[in-house]
Amino acid sequence: MKQRPTSDARKQTLHKKRTQRPTPKKKRTIKVRSHAHTSPKGKRRSHLKRKRKSKKKCRRHKWQIKEFFVALILGSMIAMGLSVFFVSLITVHGYSMVPALRERDKVLIKKNSTFRRFDLAAYTVGDGDPQIRRIIGLPGETIRYTQDTLFVNEQPVDEKFLVDEINESQKNGRDYTEDFEQQPVVIPEGYYFVLGDNRPYATDSRHYGLIAKNRFIGKVTTQLFPFNEIKAF
Repeated sequence: MKQRPTSDARKQTLHKKRTQRPTPKKKRTIKVRSHAHTSPKGKRRSHLKRKRKSKKKCRRHKWQIKEFFVALILGSMIAMGLSVFFVSLITVHGYSMVPALRERDKVLIKKNSTFRRFDLAAYTVGDGDPQIRRIIGLPGETIRYTQDTLFVNEQPVDEKFLVDEINESQKNGRDYTEDFEQQPVVIPEGYYFVLGDNRPYATDSRHYGLIAKNRFIGKVTTQLFPFNEIKAF
């Protein structure tokens, strides 16, 4: 038969249980999987996402290219419309308008313009290239030059745009514009008298006569090229 523990033994056992510290529970650690150990399914998902993003970028890029070409075509059509009805771009040929304009300068022409004295006008003579000269005489006026002075209806008119050229020429003992009297005396209605600024070398109304209004293309408003010499007239 088993012997029952004495009261002293029971007391000692209870004391041990009370004083004994409980063993701490082990903390659970959660392992985080790195991308290097992604499952095959995860890899497929990330690949599909990248593929969708690249497709979206490709579609966006194509749409931007389409928008650019549409804008370019519309801009060209607008420019052509403006060219036909309102403005035109002309290249200068020759040296008749030096120093105002030089060979291969590009100028903007405003069509359907009214002309005043000293405007730069573009026109055609025969089937040749457009020419640009300065309007000197208007319909109903008489024009003549005497000793480098312009007379309109017998009144002197200053050509301020040629002051330096006139002074330099007179220093060398010759007139910049030869004495000239327009024939017929009065410019008929619908015609204009034009001269090049480079008077000693220009070909103009002194050689091929007055210019009819229906031969004019328009008025020169702006020099566009070369870019470092852009200016308005």
